Amino acid sequence: MCLTIPAKVISLEKDKAMVDFSGKEQKVDTQLVKVRVGDYVMVSNGFIIKKVNKKEAEEILKILKNL
Repeated sequence: MCLTIPAKVISLEKDKAMVDFSGKEQKVDTQLVKVRVGDYVMVSNGFIIKKVNKKEAEEILKILKNL
């Protein structure tokens, strides 16, 4: 089972994005989902698989923090 955590897109370059996972930055692939800087996304195995809104991302992070 994989745990997917929301991240915020902080920069874009070709088919890659730098995302911020609550302070940890990681470069991920954007070929599956079109995104913009500032979008909140779900990442799995180095690929953005879904965009989520800010409220949804915050709710997920709150739940995970309480685990």
